[in-house]
Amino acid sequence: MTTYNLKIEGGRLSFQPERDYKGKILFFALLAAGIFMVTPMLHLYHDTQWGVTAIGVVCAITAIYDFVFHFNITYIFDQYTEQVYRKIPGLFTRKIMAFEEVYILHVDEDGLLHYALSHKQNKYGKSYAISQPFGTSRKSQVRQEYFETEILREIDLWIANSSIH
Repeated sequence: MTTYNLKIEGGRLSFQPERDYKGKILFFALLAAGIFMVTPMLHLYHDTQWGVTAIGVVCAITAIYDFVFHFNITYIFDQYTEQVYRKIPGLFTRKIMAFEEVYILHVDEDGLLHYALSHKQNKYGKSYAISQPFGTSRKSQVRQEYFETEILREIDLWIANSSIH
C-alpha cells in the first residue's frame, strides 16, 4: 500500500502524495546502472556502444528527475498562516493558496480518478494533484478508500478547524 508520510506536528499537516514513484525510480536507476556496467564488457561497435550508453543516460536522468521533482513533493497545510504550501525538498517551498480558497477536485482522466487541490473561484484552472490515479481494480479501490478516509478526512478537518479560530 502506498504510504503518504502523513505528519501532523506543530500546527502543520504535511503529506507526500507521489510516493508510488519509488518503483519507477528503482527500475530506471537499476536499468541505467546495468547498462553502464555491462556495455563496456560487450565490446560493441563504437556507434552501437554510444547508442546504448545514450539509453543509459536517459534512464539515469529519468530516475533523478522523478526522485527530485515527484517522489519527495510535500504539501503542507499550515494552521498558523492558514496557507497551503508545495515543497520540493532542497529546492523551494511555494505558497499555492489560502485555506479559504481550497477546493478538493475529483479529476477523471482516461477513466482514472485522482484528487487535486484547486481554487474555489477557478475550479478547473490550475490544480495540484494530491493523489495518485485510482483505477477500477480491487487493489486500486482499497488505495482510494485509504486515501479518502485517512488523508482527505484529515485535510477537511484541518481546514475546518482553522476556519473556526
